[in-house]
Amino acid sequence: MTREVLVNEPIKALTRMMASGDIRPTSFLWRDKTRYVSDLGRQWEERIAGKTIHCFLLQTVDNDTYELRWDPGDNAWTVHRAWLRDLVV
Repeated sequence: MTREVLVNEPIKALTRMMASGDIRPTSFLWRDKTRYVSDLGRQWEERIAGKTIHCFLLQTVDNDTYELRWDPGDNAWTVHRAWLRDLVV
């Protein structure tokens, strides 16, 4: 069973810069575990507190889905939401 969880926790992300200048997350460290990105889905921008935040919906190799957010002004990454198959709280 998959459950959606609102997370909002800081993470460390490894990214790739594409020739177009786009940033793509390839893996991230969350709760002491490295999660590897298998599929990158929708990408969009949101304005939050006057800042432009880049949002990424992605799936990891263990088939969990995450919404990552990147604040380029602070170069800060967060896991905003997660859809986890084996939820451990």
